[in-house]
Amino acid sequence: MSASSFSSLGKMIKLVMKLFLFLIGVAFSSPQACADSQGATTLQPAHQHSVLKVTTDPITPTIPRVFLSESHSKQCKVGVGEAFPALKLPDLNGAIIDLAALRGERATVVLYWHPDRWMARTALIDLQRDLVNRFDPRQIAVVGIAVHQTASSLPSLLSEAHAEFPQLVDAGGEALAKVGSFALPRIYVLDSEGTIVWFDIEYSEGTRRELRQTLDALLVE
Repeated sequence: MSASSFSSLGKMIKLVMKLFLFLIGVAFSSPQACADSQGATTLQPAHQHSVLKVTTDPITPTIPRVFLSESHSKQCKVGVGEAFPALKLPDLNGAIIDLAALRGERATVVLYWHPDRWMARTALIDLQRDLVNRFDPRQIAVVGIAVHQTASSLPSLLSEAHAEFPQLVDAGGEALAKVGSFALPRIYVLDSEGTIVWFDIEYSEGTRRELRQTLDALLVE
């Protein structure tokens, strides 16, 4: 073989080697590529990540504790765990109603109120919207007791607040005197047996929130 033939053969071998090395380089530079059973190339993810799912038990609502200052405690004659006093009062039509007959099967909300600049009216509005309009009255009953008022003075006040739940009239304040004094409005929540489970002697957003929490707790029992 002539020298020129050896030279041509050497160049060809070098070319083949370069092509071979190039193909190997391409193969190793794509670790995500793999051949399937038919020889087709498919892409696989470079990393597999596992997601840790954290599960938590649902939170069961609980009845908030009632905290009173010493001066406020002196204004209360009954408290949590005690039976709500038996009351018989006239309704707006003058008929004498036993409060026990108005109790709900799961809970009863009793609002003592007297017209004021905002708390009592707000309480009437919220009780109608948050409770009366949302719950079966046979399950959760709402009753208002208007203190030092007459039946004739109430319809316009109730109409302004769109309050449609039963109202009893405590014209002389005797019904208020059985639970406490001074602080109005005040709200009591009774369980199915008529026992006080929560109360407040004012009305605020905090009262509204704790009232709903109390009822939620009673509904899951």
